[in-house]
Amino acid sequence: MKTRNKEIQAIILSLLLQGGMGAGICSATYPAGYYDSLEGKCGAELMKAVKARVRTHDVIEYGADTWVAFRSTDVRTVDGTDYWWDMYGNTLLPVSAGRPDSNTMNIEHSVANSWWGKTKNDAYKDIVHLNPSDATANNRKSNYPLAELSSVSWTNGWTNVGSPKSGQGGGAASCYEPHDEYKGDFARVFMYMFTVYDDIAWKSTTDWMYDTTSDLMLKPWAQTLLLRWSQNDPVSDKERMRNDGIQKEQRNRNPFIDLPDLAEHIWGSKSTVPFSISGTPGPGEDPGENPGEDPTDTDRYLWLASDAVSMDSDWTIENVTLPAGSTYVWNWREYNGEYWLNGSAFVSKAYEAEAYAWSPVVSMADVERATVSFRHAAKFQTTLRSLCGLVVKDADTGEITTPEIPVWPSAGSWAFTGSGDIDLSAYSGRNIRVGFRYGSTDEGADTWEINDMVLELTRKETAIRDMSGEDDSYLVEVWGNTIVAPEGSRIFDINGREFDGRNLGKGVYIVVKPTFGKAVKILID
Repeated sequence: MKTRNKEIQAIILSLLLQGGMGAGICSATYPAGYYDSLEGKCGAELMKAVKARVRTHDVIEYGADTWVAFRSTDVRTVDGTDYWWDMYGNTLLPVSAGRPDSNTMNIEHSVANSWWGKTKNDAYKDIVHLNPSDATANNRKSNYPLAELSSVSWTNGWTNVGSPKSGQGGGAASCYEPHDEYKGDFARVFMYMFTVYDDIAWKSTTDWMYDTTSDLMLKPWAQTLLLRWSQNDPVSDKERMRNDGIQKEQRNRNPFIDLPDLAEHIWGSKSTVPFSISGTPGPGEDPGENPGEDPTDTDRYLWLASDAVSMDSDWTIENVTLPAGSTYVWNWREYNGEYWLNGSAFVSKAYEAEAYAWSPVVSMADVERATVSFRHAAKFQTTLRSLCGLVVKDADTGEITTPEIPVWPSAGSWAFTGSGDIDLSAYSGRNIRVGFRYGSTDEGADTWEINDMVLELTRKETAIRDMSGEDDSYLVEVWGNTIVAPEGSRIFDINGREFDGRNLGKGVYIVVKPTFGKAVKILID
């Protein structure tokens, strides 16, 4: 998957400023120095520092006072009228009518309060995870964990209840999946709750997502899910506005909103890399820009996902020497719902082998900065660090080079470890493939497991778009909840997330194409 956001954000901002799309752009501002105590920490140590920073706050009494606080955190304006912002059912109830009837709208705990026995502690009252909720959706989602669903038994178009996909749910028979628009919102709330309240009396009967014996609290499948949702649904202006409201009402903030990269340094590919505030947008800064630099555009390639049932179809395998008695070195493997690229030449015993797994060709034109990272594991390490490694091939000359991997997994277990960021900026201006070399001998043939690879490129912006050719924007049509557009068009929501145009939820969408005279704004209602 590849994302490019700068041009889209500029188009959406332009349309917002033209009017007719609700509230304007806002930026959250956290106090200068607020997160300085997180500097230089990673993993469980960073998680503890986050808790220490935000755990102390003003506790708001649950009930009438919660609805008063919601006026600062959960109000949306539609056609000049303020409504409670419902993420579970898109219910529009005017704020002017006061506290809603409980048969219509509830105060919902996104992290179910039954998971700690419904004790009315600080977690029960924390507005970070409390939201106005459609009463029916609240009832239907019950105390189920978050997950992606394989089948749906109930939906209102925004909250979906059903059976989880293989490897998800932690053993729960039923789970709930929110609308794509809010998956990142919920992910960052769950990260906050399990960080700040790791020491409350979590029940063992509902431990689908959490593990109280772990310093990181979240079970591996839950870590993977929340990190992916947080990455695929970046922080929105709604969340920034809400975070400012939380600070106003209970005097703390959700750091996972202010510091979008923070979670990766706790549970993700950077869990062994010290976190740095200087690498994070500061108070009021645009997360995509750094003062004093030229405008840039970011491409992010996500490969070998740990929840993908098959290997990326655009990757290729190059076998140089196969082990005796085998037809492969690299293959796609699964255990307990987690998937990875597996390299091994151990077939009853060690054999000599050499094979490569290659990404598709990536253009490094106009690249200023480039980093790649991944997760990997290897229990028995004999030839791993000498014969295996990350490789980069020049797609034009065939030259192969081997950048150094900063962090290797520990021997003795199959625990996945983040590789750390690997700088590929030196390949700027070339067409490359990024991949992995597996090597072994008759004396040593390790098994190397790899997944969740991310290649991030920061380019200079050289142009907004090519306006040559016939303007065919008049061909954009709406059929029910599907947008039909000319070939080559791209469809985004107002937060910059891209869609294929089919089965869209209610909202405003932007259709762009190089030949369009201007972007097309579409309302799905």
